[in-house]
Amino acid sequence: MSVFRLFVPKQSVGADLVYFDLFNASGSGSDLEILGVLPVYSGAVAVTGLVSIDLLLTRTSAVGTGGTAATYGGVSTTAMTINGMAGGMCPALITARLTPSGGATAGAVISWRSIFSEETASSSHIPAVDMVKMGVADMPGLMVSVGSGLRVVQGAVASVGTVGFDVAFRLIRK
Repeated sequence: MSVFRLFVPKQSVGADLVYFDLFNASGSGSDLEILGVLPVYSGAVAVTGLVSIDLLLTRTSAVGTGGTAATYGGVSTTAMTINGMAGGMCPALITARLTPSGGATAGAVISWRSIFSEETASSSHIPAVDMVKMGVADMPGLMVSVGSGLRVVQGAVASVGTVGFDVAFRLIRK
């Protein structure tokens, strides 16, 4: 079994911002089982008395374009990267983009989380509930078939601060 982590570095929040997409292109030979998508609020940015950050996990029907492509096995703490945790290499047709400016066409809404960005509130530093399994241990992962993907987008209300994501997935070879 091949298991991977997608490291999505912190980014400044913004209304309607697409933080990242992960896409499983035709020809990859695998489906993806998303084991978790965990938003992480960075307390390294001072913000005061603002509204929460609404985050939506949605499916996509097209690969993201623009933005910055993820690397494989990268070492930078400011670049998105896919790293193997167990098993083989990630197929090149499984791609991800940081802040795609196009594509990543919105599909079905899977889940929603609201995270508070006030750095003096202790709740800002408690990890958010996973956007896939929602704390339910025996809940199956989110399946991403060939020719589809997922993304996280902020809602229409602006806020301030920075948010990153920790994504885990496994390959289901066809």
